[in-house]
Amino acid sequence: MDPRADAAALVADRYPEARWSLLAGSVLDPGSRTAGSDLDIVVCVPDDAVGHRDSVRWRGWPVELFVNTEAGHRWFIAQETARRKPTLARMIAMGVPLAGEGDVGALKAECQALVDAGPGPASDTALEDARYGVTDLLDDLAYARDSGEADVVRSVLWERVGHLALAAAGRWDGGGKWLLRELRAWDPGYAARWVAARHDDRTMVAVARATLDAAGGPLFEGYLRQAPVVDEVPAASTVPPVVVRRTARAILLDDAGRLVLIKRTVPGRAPYWVTPGGGVEPEDASVEDGLHRELLEELGATAQIVRQVFLTSQPKDAGIAVQHYFLAHVTSMDLTLRCGPELQEPVRGTYDVERVDLRDDAALARLELVPAALKAFVRTNRDALLAEAASS
Repeated sequence: MDPRADAAALVADRYPEARWSLLAGSVLDPGSRTAGSDLDIVVCVPDDAVGHRDSVRWRGWPVELFVNTEAGHRWFIAQETARRKPTLARMIAMGVPLAGEGDVGALKAECQALVDAGPGPASDTALEDARYGVTDLLDDLAYARDSGEADVVRSVLWERVGHLALAAAGRWDGGGKWLLRELRAWDPGYAARWVAARHDDRTMVAVARATLDAAGGPLFEGYLRQAPVVDEVPAASTVPPVVVRRTARAILLDDAGRLVLIKRTVPGRAPYWVTPGGGVEPEDASVEDGLHRELLEELGATAQIVRQVFLTSQPKDAGIAVQHYFLAHVTSMDLTLRCGPELQEPVRGTYDVERVDLRDDAALARLELVPAALKAFVRTNRDALLAEAASS
């Protein structure tokens, strides 16, 4: 059986319109090929085609097909390498052309450079998550009373330790057999100790602790993660929902057409931005009155409210919470007058005031403005918002 000839015949039969195709995987190396080796085939189809992943048998071979447009392949490469696993990039870099060799050359070179460069250091957040997970599993193993539970914990701990070692070293990660391959490529001695630890608790604990120390040490006390901002619409119900909470917020513009925002920095998550405002209290005569009060508390600002332009909601308790967004124009702002209770509570993080030009769509695109639906609304309607504010 000739893997290259059989792979080329499959592509010619099923994808005659292919721009290029590659054969990848261990089947290319006679020393690594086994009776169960499959044909990993990457196919680039025209831009108007629909990509897919397919598993078939062809001339006695098990075949894995990775079929997409070039843009689709690039999208998957970006997604996988962001997760520190260069599966498709490595297949393209190392694959042997079956057709269209001239067309795939540039992408092969890009993928090779990407694989060679490595993923770079893992983020502090990712390392903290991995350290916490290993620390917690070590405790579970130490105090396990049920032999079945101990086996499960041991298995998960062993794999997590391997992933942590690669993350701390700034290396590519892998799943299944590729986890061991990546460990061996990085440090053969460590890989041998890691394999030996699989069925020996004493060795397992020693390797885990050494890996933790290299990554920054065990982590339990002080590990904190904030819950994500939820931006979901509940399923439709035949019973009208009850509004249990109202929030008033301002899409607030200054004289220069800049959006006045609050940058939130809280422990355990990346900074994000929100529009000024907050909950409507019982003593507020209306939603608009609540907004005026919140603007004064958060910004030391007064504003002319133009009109409500946007609305979001999400489940809360036995009903829904509704957020009213008003287009407004700053009339005065003095940050020394800020007096909101949240500003006096360090545990809530920081509330920094920033301005973003509403005409600069690139800046808006980069901004982590929440909720996501509001960001999409503002970007889509920024010209209308500027015109409405100017005419008020």
